[in-house]
Amino acid sequence: MAFLVGVAGDSASGKTTFAKGVVRLFGEEKVLSISLDNYHRYDREERKRLKFTPLHPEANDFKRIFEDLSALKEGKSIRMPVYDHSTGRFVEPVEVKPKEIVIVEGLHPFYRKKIADLFDFKIFIDPEFEVRKEWKIKRDVGERGYSLDEVLKEMELRKVDYKKYVEPQKRRAEVIVKIRKDKSKKEYQKGSPYWIRILQLLTGEKLSTVHFPLNLSSMVEAEADEFYFEYRKIRRGKKLYSLIEFNGIIERETLSELERAISAVVGGGEILEGEKVNEVDVAKLIIAWRVAERYKSKSSREKEVSSDLPQIS
Repeated sequence: MAFLVGVAGDSASGKTTFAKGVVRLFGEEKVLSISLDNYHRYDREERKRLKFTPLHPEANDFKRIFEDLSALKEGKSIRMPVYDHSTGRFVEPVEVKPKEIVIVEGLHPFYRKKIADLFDFKIFIDPEFEVRKEWKIKRDVGERGYSLDEVLKEMELRKVDYKKYVEPQKRRAEVIVKIRKDKSKKEYQKGSPYWIRILQLLTGEKLSTVHFPLNLSSMVEAEADEFYFEYRKIRRGKKLYSLIEFNGIIERETLSELERAISAVVGGGEILEGEKVNEVDVAKLIIAWRVAERYKSKSSREKEVSSDLPQIS
């Protein structure tokens, strides 16, 4: 059985960026990443004619999503549709073979309960609107050839559908990554502009002992960057979450012991890149750790079940 990780969020919310830590931890040979954009029901011109945004459920083929994810979870290959963002049209479908870990990124992975139930771990990426706008302009204008006016108009059109169909999926997520851009606190202005809050649903799940050691010597030097970290528990409705908020830049060496401990959970590789670590990198570490813990837990249960089965001689 493949291990399915769902990453939900708006277009250009950073889903691929935050999933990258999982890919680096387990290695590309073990991880398959697919985008649910390939399961749009209509191409770009058809959506314009029907007045649908991609965020509207009617614009997406949930039946095929369920069938294909079910097949991948069972270790079967699929014939996946392919949506070309550069043209807004579908191209020839491709054969996709499952791997041990399947990361599914999209607008609606948790919209339908029976699809959400397929996932072994569920993450929702939730940047505030101004951050999403900044990232979408950078991607769609800089990389996909849209005009600035087209991107801004499209974002305004999507606001209602985002609130109605995408944002409510947070209720089914076990980890919510909230991102804001706030430079009002002058004492932290030397750090990165992005403030990240990770909410993790407290389930009573037993986790490996992973310490968060800090190399204080690298933090008290005159030329050291600034880093802010806060932890507390909060309640959202009837659910209790741990909340970690952080911002800034820190030497990778400071977190090297933490990275090694997380990698050791599944015997994986390095997660971080470069000599400096910012809040996005810290979020990747935490997400990769939680995925590794759930993967380890599921693998242990499957081995126990397998060992309990009668042996046929």
